[in-house]
Amino acid sequence: MLRDSVRAFLAARGDHSWAALVDRLELGEALRDARQGAIVAEEIGRARAALPFAETAVTHWLLERGGGPGFEAAAVLTMAWAEPGMRYDMADIAMTARRDGDGWRLGGSKSAVGWAPACDRLVVAARTAGTVGERGGLSLFLLDPALAPNLRTHAYRTIDGRPAADLIFEDQFVGADALIGKPDQAIDLIEEARDRATALLAAEAVGLLDSLLAQCIAYTGQRRQFDRPLADFQALQHRMVDMYLECELARSAAWLAVEALDEDAATRAHAVSSAMVNIARGCRFVGQQAIQLHGGMGMTDELPLGHYVKRTMAIEVEWADADWHLARIAG
Repeated sequence: MLRDSVRAFLAARGDHSWAALVDRLELGEALRDARQGAIVAEEIGRARAALPFAETAVTHWLLERGGGPGFEAAAVLTMAWAEPGMRYDMADIAMTARRDGDGWRLGGSKSAVGWAPACDRLVVAARTAGTVGERGGLSLFLLDPALAPNLRTHAYRTIDGRPAADLIFEDQFVGADALIGKPDQAIDLIEEARDRATALLAAEAVGLLDSLLAQCIAYTGQRRQFDRPLADFQALQHRMVDMYLECELARSAAWLAVEALDEDAATRAHAVSSAMVNIARGCRFVGQQAIQLHGGMGMTDELPLGHYVKRTMAIEVEWADADWHLARIAG
């Protein structure tokens, strides 16, 4: 029923904003429950709807787990962790937060923070102790960007057309109540948040891949060559069967990741990284084949196809790329 409701809402004409989706479908539980969230994420991918679901859901979870304040489901929340020159190891976070009376002073930069220009609250990862590369010493802070005069924002659109921003904190003061959880002990929480967000993105990718395959089936059934539909040619049928297999492998891997989110850290990490290796391969294969099957039209922005492929490309590297996930599995 949840899947049908989300699909019908996104297929209808009208307001597809985050506020409208939450208000119409009452998605509060889907923000907390990973299984329901995966269903919503998959349908968001199928419709290629530009909605901050994974970002908001994982930040809601993080605040709840860390003992932070609760927010209405319609509030757009996002997490700022990536930094210039940093790859995917959370221990490499260098932005600092130093004590100032009862509060903290945040200094440093964050890069490519998804939905930062449109968010109501930011959760910021910063170093309160130790040196870069140490797992200890990381903390999380909650910030209202509208009430942060010493926060500079450089907003832009990513390759998939979504809002993002680079952030510079110039000695920005936050009160004692901005701290989420215990100081210096946030890295496990940050890494679990990454796995939860990655699992939701994997589910979104499944919806994207399903739609790409459906677009190819429809196009090759209509486009004719030598007085026959392209779908009659056996070589193209074989190609679409291979695409279907990749879609099903991606679906199975994504759901295994979702089911493993409540397991121990090692089991969760292995399942999520395995899923993203499969998702990355599936995105690359299905996306490239879809463009090839559409011929020259597949390279244009006039078709939805290319926009779907761009979204899959963004998902492949949003929290970590396939090489990093392979290394984590090996480790």
